[in-house]
Amino acid sequence: MPGDERITAVSDSTETMAKESTIQSRKTSVVPEALHKSSGSAVPGTHLCNTPLDPEGTGEWYVAILDHQKYTDTCCEYITKCFQEQHCTCYVPCKQEMHVYANRTKRMVTKYVIPRFIFVTGITENQAYTVVPEWPHVSMFLPDRARARVYGRLALAKVMHRDLLKLQHVIDNIPSADDVTFSPDQLQFDEQIKVVRGDLKGLEGGYYKSDDNDYLVFMLGKLGNIKVRVSIRDCALK
Repeated sequence: MPGDERITAVSDSTETMAKESTIQSRKTSVVPEALHKSSGSAVPGTHLCNTPLDPEGTGEWYVAILDHQKYTDTCCEYITKCFQEQHCTCYVPCKQEMHVYANRTKRMVTKYVIPRFIFVTGITENQAYTVVPEWPHVSMFLPDRARARVYGRLALAKVMHRDLLKLQHVIDNIPSADDVTFSPDQLQFDEQIKVVRGDLKGLEGGYYKSDDNDYLVFMLGKLGNIKVRVSIRDCALK
């Protein structure tokens, strides 16, 4: 289910894109030796993936895909330390929620909206290609099949900062990460709606209905669609 911290695979469509990407060169490692010796998990109590985005920021983000979701915090730390002089930043769409287990124990857990994805800015496309083999647990950067090849290799997919700000606004104002879903498939909808009341007031997108649930849908760059569960009573046709 979307948002489950134990999800370990992206969709079939994304996996197909991943297989088409080839890494052609390997250069001297830029990852500090100490990072290679890391235990594989972030310091308890730290949540590198929860770093808020700069509301005044601009620019584009690349998409790194991990081998496994459990390495998210570690990989964020690797990447930012490798390119700290370039002010490299990582962002992972996720939400901290209190989970109650069957034995009634409670624990704060991280639920990921787009499993295995890390959005990265502050590096060049060439750096993303050449140092990926040196980053533990990062399998590749997501390619953009619609763009022309650059020096014989697929160009990388990009997401605009404003699109991530819109996604972060949604995540910050929904009750649960289960209310927002990522889909790489193109969804068909005929009506445009706008949220007119509640915490998501002002959010606009297409209207989509599935399994008796109402959704507002908007594009996340060329990666796919973000579906947000909404109450149709809080929305109006545009």
